[in-house]
Amino acid sequence: MPQAKNFDGGLHDRPSSGTHGESKSRCTRPSQVERIFEDFMQALLRGDRPTGHRMLREQAEAGVTAEQMLEDLVWPACSALDGWSRRDQISAVHLNCATLLLRQLSHALGEALPHRPSRGRTLLVTSGPKPLEELAAEVFVDLAEADGFDVVFLGGGVESDDAFEEVGKRLPDFVISYAAAGTDAARLRRLLHALETHRPVPGLRVGVGGGVFSRAPGLADELGINLQGDSPFDLLEALRTVAGPATRQGSARAA
Repeated sequence: MPQAKNFDGGLHDRPSSGTHGESKSRCTRPSQVERIFEDFMQALLRGDRPTGHRMLREQAEAGVTAEQMLEDLVWPACSALDGWSRRDQISAVHLNCATLLLRQLSHALGEALPHRPSRGRTLLVTSGPKPLEELAAEVFVDLAEADGFDVVFLGGGVESDDAFEEVGKRLPDFVISYAAAGTDAARLRRLLHALETHRPVPGLRVGVGGGVFSRAPGLADELGINLQGDSPFDLLEALRTVAGPATRQGSARAA
């Protein structure tokens, strides 16, 4: 079983704290965060659900926000597990056990996020087919919904034809693809070609996140992507910048 101290970024390197928009309250020093993360990883690898939930409760009681726990614990754990999996450094049973528990804890934190008023902007979000890719997209979806975006999450591995059909039905302001594997780029390329050829939504913008785009510099520009973020937090910050403080009444789709 891999040890947490062997952390190596998979979906992306662990994001630095306090750089994603508004400042967040942290009640622990960096060294304490690292120690807590080590313990958190060991709980995931053991499938120790009571310990995982207890750690989140203790952090909340110490004044750490749900968003900060997503950034300091859930996202780097997701990235670490993905890295170990790609390098065949973790068994299938331990990976599955850890991913299931991490998903449950992530959902609990997502429900605890404070919600801002609606921005009147709709996102249609897809992800790569692997469970950790889908989990990374779910972290982004939770953050975006809390930030006032209306989100339609199609899940992982949706084929380009199906995604294109949903764009025509839902008329979103943004299409977001969160993917980590190189094979995901081909699916996205087909979707982008269809959107460019048929233009079902005038002014539609496309954003991407995930390891394949951080590992292949220039790929996002080659595909004509409008916004990019390597982590869910970076992607949300890029989305905020582009979307602006619109209201439901001001949405292009509503108009």
